[in-house]
Amino acid sequence: MRMSITALLVLVVACTGDAPPRTCDGTLYDACSDEHDCVSNNCHNFMMQQFQVCSTTCTVGDDSPCLTTSDGKKATCVAISTTGNAGICTPPAANDCKH
Repeated sequence: MRMSITALLVLVVACTGDAPPRTCDGTLYDACSDEHDCVSNNCHNFMMQQFQVCSTTCTVGDDSPCLTTSDGKKATCVAISTTGNAGICTPPAANDCKH
């Protein structure tokens, strides 16, 4: 009986740990080192937010190409220059994945 309880406790402890993050596959907002890591071919360094992720261009005022992050948070189109409407989809955080 004691052996069964011990085995059960070991299984419960083993199953309650957090699952490891998925491997980054180049999806929007996955961590990246360069454009070749991204399906969009656009690896952008968001210096103020302190992360570098795959992103895509957009037109300021139109967030439609800016999909949500893997945990459902909305990205927004932020201007990348002071002239024109060129923007980059900016997530609130990088996707939870390992690079």
